[in-house]
Amino acid sequence: MRPAWRSKIPAVLFWIVVVAVLVRVGTGVLHRSSARPDQVGLVKWQDLEKAAASSLRESKPVMYEFTAAWCGPCHRLEQEGWGDSAIAGIVNRSYVPVRIVDREREDGRNPGPIEDLERKYSVSAFPTIVIAASDGKVLGKVEGYGGPDRLRRFLEESPRK
Repeated sequence: MRPAWRSKIPAVLFWIVVVAVLVRVGTGVLHRSSARPDQVGLVKWQDLEKAAASSLRESKPVMYEFTAAWCGPCHRLEQEGWGDSAIAGIVNRSYVPVRIVDREREDGRNPGPIEDLERKYSVSAFPTIVIAASDGKVLGKVEGYGGPDRLRRFLEESPRK
């Protein structure tokens, strides 16, 4: 007959492993859910509310990226465009980048400031990138995602203050 402590060790080890796995899964889920969608990638996205003031202070135009969660080309732009260090460098050096996430399909309506911007810049497709002066005047606009080379050219050739 085996001592009682030997039969308890496998049960204790089993529960330690179960708890460790649950803790790991839980922290992974919390980490993912706490990450803001506008903080993904190499571009240093700024808040919409602060964009005009930052634009004036830094003497840079605002770059609005209009995107949507359901948009396939938007996901490609995120990976191939904003995930490219050279493109992200151009954006971070030359613009005040602001990501505008359209939620009309998901929520039935966008918040007022997003509706106003989409109307102001005639956004009818995703992704749309608008380069605007601090006063809101359009300096450049591109609809759709045509690949990293087209994006780089647009960002380099868009008028700056």
